Amino acid sequence: MCWLNGNRMRLIVVGVVAAMTVSGGDVKADFTFGEPINLGPAINSDRGEADSWLLADGLELYFSSDSDIWMSTRATPNDQWQPRENLGMPINTDQYSEWEPTLSSDGLELYFTRGYYDSDNVLKFNIWTAKRVTRADLWEQPVKLDLLRDGKANEGAPALSADGLELYFTHGDVSGGVGQIYVTKRETIESPWGVAVSVGSAVNDHGCQAFSKTSSDGLVMVFDDYFFCSPRPGGVGGVDIWLTRRATTDTDWESPVNLGLPVNSAFSDHTPMISMDGSTLYFTSTRPGGYGRDDLWQAPIFPVVDFDGDGSVGLNDLTLMVDSWGTNNTRCDIGPMPWGDGVVDAADLDVLMAYWDQVVDFPYDPRRSSNPEPAVGSKMYVDTGISLRWTPGRDAAEHDVYFGEDSVTVEQADITETTGVYRGRQDISEYTTTEVLAFGQTFFWRVDEVDADGAVIKGHLWSFTVADLSDSFVVDNFENYIAEGDMFDPDQIYFTWIDGYDDDQNGSQVGYANPPWVEMTIVHGGLQSMPFFYDNSNEPISRTFREWPDPQDWTVRGVQVLTLWLYGKQDNSADPFYVGLEDSAGNRIVITHPDPAVLTVNNWQQWSIPLADFTGVDMTSIKIMYIGVGDPTTTEPGGSGLVRIDDIELHRSSVQ
Repeated sequence: MCWLNGNRMRLIVVGVVAAMTVSGGDVKADFTFGEPINLGPAINSDRGEADSWLLADGLELYFSSDSDIWMSTRATPNDQWQPRENLGMPINTDQYSEWEPTLSSDGLELYFTRGYYDSDNVLKFNIWTAKRVTRADLWEQPVKLDLLRDGKANEGAPALSADGLELYFTHGDVSGGVGQIYVTKRETIESPWGVAVSVGSAVNDHGCQAFSKTSSDGLVMVFDDYFFCSPRPGGVGGVDIWLTRRATTDTDWESPVNLGLPVNSAFSDHTPMISMDGSTLYFTSTRPGGYGRDDLWQAPIFPVVDFDGDGSVGLNDLTLMVDSWGTNNTRCDIGPMPWGDGVVDAADLDVLMAYWDQVVDFPYDPRRSSNPEPAVGSKMYVDTGISLRWTPGRDAAEHDVYFGEDSVTVEQADITETTGVYRGRQDISEYTTTEVLAFGQTFFWRVDEVDADGAVIKGHLWSFTVADLSDSFVVDNFENYIAEGDMFDPDQIYFTWIDGYDDDQNGSQVGYANPPWVEMTIVHGGLQSMPFFYDNSNEPISRTFREWPDPQDWTVRGVQVLTLWLYGKQDNSADPFYVGLEDSAGNRIVITHPDPAVLTVNNWQQWSIPLADFTGVDMTSIKIMYIGVGDPTTTEPGGSGLVRIDDIELHRSSVQ
């Protein structure tokens, strides 16, 4: 059968499966995403865009921007979007803010949110609806709904099902950290909406769920765990998109899963919508590469058709599908939507044949291990006891770990390998190296995921380098702090670098007051730097400090110099800039920058301080590092400003 083309193969399978006795599995069909693509300047702007809704034919896109609802059109689904147009009156008004559009499949019925602030500056919002006779006609006057029958302004983010008989919406004050998803139904599109009910505890089991939308078959729902709430455990960033499924439109929604990379990122990713054919996810993100703080993006959705994990679609995958024919809830249920329809049948075979005899290597296969630590290409400043960690594949029960110096050997090894590259099967997603690793050497590692049924999904090849003696040691490069997310998340920069936000004798503030919390435009290295605000108008000192739980040895491998980079502003006051170190015994020395006007230079500058200058401080036991602006010996007030700090490192010699 290997030489048969896809069409002939389909005919043979359909002809024989009816006579087979099949055994069912219990692994759900899976799917993955391609790299997100920005929708471009015709849609996105510096005003921020969100809440996209694509009509069934894919030719009209509606979205929110600048407190109004907008739309864009295209001639065919393969054409570029035309410049956006404001919907105007009577949908958009001066009195209210209009957001979150959703339309019926024929484009003749519109639901949206209107919001306003009351006299106490509290946000209120309701769902409104409007109709039009044809898509060429103007919208009629909108009508306000009260789906919960409580007369309160606490309903928003409407989302209409493809058949127009279900309307999902968010109930509660999302900005206040309280939100849940509700649904109301009607018998026909002319019938009134019934009493709204919660979509169930599996979804509404956390602080705040919002902005839900269902797939056209009604079997998948995507939604947000919103920014102002405590994020649902298992998230990637501060605002993540989650997905829940149900077996039929009459059964309950199941426990949600995080969409993971590449859709969710360290930034805010939210307000998702799946195209009618299930091929594309539209969503909003604050990730870099956009035109404003919030941009609309799209990502292709792919079914995972490589059932056996060998990297291609062939006879073994077909055999697995045949063995599952007529069953439900199996890995072979991949059609007609990427998440399947509850039964393995001809629709799934059609999808499989579209990939027949092709190499399939999705970079974000959800069954694979991901998020390696150390990150790919990173440098490690220790040579023993390096902990290798990863995020397990979605169905992984155990993990086969491979580690070594030769990339080809690590890439090709399997569990029969006997030279030590295969490190055994782990029941946790962590492995710690035991041997002493050579300085300057690059090491490679791989983690294959083993499902409960014994299937092995080969992992990607990862690598890191053990730093050479000539390399620097990173004290803090500010890359590990979250840019978006809960302001009380322990990974916020101001929980590591303690400032004077609540101290009336310390005029400093670390990080921005609103997300992104760290600096992401003016950076020296990597993607982030630390914003440090100082205000010495009342007290002469503004300082931040970082304290290590365990004292740090700053003499390792002969380091002699502490370096950091700073970026000032021309309108900053020229107050003294200093760095201080304190050891575990409480000995402290402060070194002031030799240039009194360094904070007024609008450019990156490196400051190298010989460790020998910190006379009296035990360099083998550093406990606290200080960064400050002002003169600690005076009581005279100073000025104010903003300086960015980046790449604090230790070197064996000065670095230019």
